Amino acid sequence: MTLMKQNSPIQKLSNKTFTLSLEIPVADIKKEYQEHLKTFQSNFETKGFRKGKAPMEVVEANVSPEKMFEEVASHLISHAYGHALDEHQLKPIIQPQVKFKNEKPDFEHDWQIEVTSCELPEIELKDKYLDEIKKINTDKSITDDNQKMDQIIKALIKNTKLDLPEILIESDLESHLSNLINQTAQAGITVQQYLEGQKQTIESYKETLRQRIIDEWTINLAISKIAKDNKIEVSEEEVKDILTKNPNLGSNINMVYYLLTQQKVFDFLKK
Repeated sequence: MTLMKQNSPIQKLSNKTFTLSLEIPVADIKKEYQEHLKTFQSNFETKGFRKGKAPMEVVEANVSPEKMFEEVASHLISHAYGHALDEHQLKPIIQPQVKFKNEKPDFEHDWQIEVTSCELPEIELKDKYLDEIKKINTDKSITDDNQKMDQIIKALIKNTKLDLPEILIESDLESHLSNLINQTAQAGITVQQYLEGQKQTIESYKETLRQRIIDEWTINLAISKIAKDNKIEVSEEEVKDILTKNPNLGSNINMVYYLLTQQKVFDFLKK
């Protein structure tokens, strides 16, 4: 087990973004290097030596320095990051961004690292949001239920205060763009061809997607807050009933709870 420094300085922003400063001592780095080298040795075989019997210097000469650095760094940073999360009682919701402060990190010096992530942001609902929704519910010109829901959603977005972490938006953007690349590749076209068919550029697509991500987070967090404030809960029996009808949903119980909560909140708002 590596011996990390106990105190990891932290910078926190009001939007729940945080940056941890991690220091990994060279003694830990060298120890981890040797442990990984032994692992490589146990699986290494070359002419003149049986598997796992080659001298350490032979193994070291045949191991990719890049691969060794990647594995050692991944293990040490993961350990240090987990320790810092426990130390500061943080609950990140996305994978962190890792940045070496060393100009050229190696196995001969301490590592100075910054790790940035974010927790679930907080949302505020203006006091008048229910008044606006009551007006929508009593507006006799709105006869279509879907149209009413659209108006309610717009009212929620308009009456919320949310400072969404930029790192969270960028993480979702990257995920959506990665999915788009995979989907277009499966369809045998390029992303550019797809966007041209939609009469969009990559810049306009990103901007539209960015706003959609912000709106989706706003609605989801607003729903969670309304449910909490009004003690709207989903029972285990309700979840079991849904899973009985749709067993394929069993792989994502949290999604089932959220969708049922969402439905209950919208029913509450429509009344």
